[in-house]
Amino acid sequence: MNSTENDWRSTFAAGSCRSGWTVTARSFDRYGLTSNPFLDLASENLEDVELFHVNLKIDETLRTLKDDVLDRENRALVAIVGPLGSGKTERLRLADSEARQRKAFSVYVDVAERATTTLQNLSKAFEDAARAAGLLKTFSGPKWLGKVHALRKVKEGSYDPGAAGKNLAAALNESAPSFLLLNDLHNLAQQSEALAFSKVLQEMADEIRPGVLILVGSYSGYFDRLLSARPVLATRVNRTITLPGLSDEQACLMLAKKLLSKRLVENLDPFYPFTKDAILSLNHAAMGNPRRLLSLADLALQHGIDHRAYRIDRDVVRAVLVAQVTTSKSVTSPRTGSSRVGIPPPERVSPSTSRSTPSSGGPPQAEPLAALPNEPADLPSESTLPAVQKVSRG
Repeated sequence: MNSTENDWRSTFAAGSCRSGWTVTARSFDRYGLTSNPFLDLASENLEDVELFHVNLKIDETLRTLKDDVLDRENRALVAIVGPLGSGKTERLRLADSEARQRKAFSVYVDVAERATTTLQNLSKAFEDAARAAGLLKTFSGPKWLGKVHALRKVKEGSYDPGAAGKNLAAALNESAPSFLLLNDLHNLAQQSEALAFSKVLQEMADEIRPGVLILVGSYSGYFDRLLSARPVLATRVNRTITLPGLSDEQACLMLAKKLLSKRLVENLDPFYPFTKDAILSLNHAAMGNPRRLLSLADLALQHGIDHRAYRIDRDVVRAVLVAQVTTSKSVTSPRTGSSRVGIPPPERVSPSTSRSTPSSGGPPQAEPLAALPNEPADLPSESTLPAVQKVSRG
């Protein structure tokens, strides 16, 4: 055992640490943490996004696109695609923060299940952004305000998607440099809703001028099917950026940032109480998916506390993964194969067929435009579990 490990043992053994806190064996301060740093699987507020973001190579591409728009050198419709938990929302939030820091006009909206609801939400978000930018005066406002405000009253089947797109594009053009950030486009699951809103997107893409960026987040399989169903829209998309999984070094950096935010004691190994091998094992099991990595790290940290482990090493990680596999098998429905505990099961791709499913007492419901795309399995098979190593217990 080296001197650093001796220091950690003396610092975090049950008793008192050098900063004066009482260390209990079954709490997070056993590991020098104020609380669990992995409870929030998604960083939804701007402060969290900027603090915990880990740059990937694709972020360089995104930065170039954003800078060109902010400098009014270009315009773009860009899609960021990837599975659940891959970082789509995070990058839209980052773009929103960067635009505001550059005094640009920025509108962020979570896409709803219906196109009309999304347009209503867009109307409100545009007005809120105009108010925040100081564009709304007591007796006046920007020229586009009236037409955008009218979108609050749109109803099913009684609006023109093309006109809505043109009015939104006019607002973006007059407010340039400007960003429109549309999160979770795949929420428009029904074919009629998706195609209606794709017409809005198409018109916006046709009308925007240099200084405007439309950034869309979506599952990759859904977006591919949407473009297949609306080929004209496909010609308007300037770039589709597919989010990759985290490398081992990126996974280590993500967990180190999360742990740092809850540290009680300074000058520790940035991964403590995790060993680097443990983080690599977690990232392998998560298949590089950031949200799954945080889910598994949360389980491993709690396991370490419950079992009074001195460090969270590969053996602890293996115990957690084996328990997840075992629990998943024990509660899997023989008919559906769905797991009811632990990390939520991945979404699967269903065959892309055109059929209607009758509903009780009503007309047949439209088949969704596209099923969710394939995602990495949440739980590893037993053959992929890390090898057991000797573990020290505290």
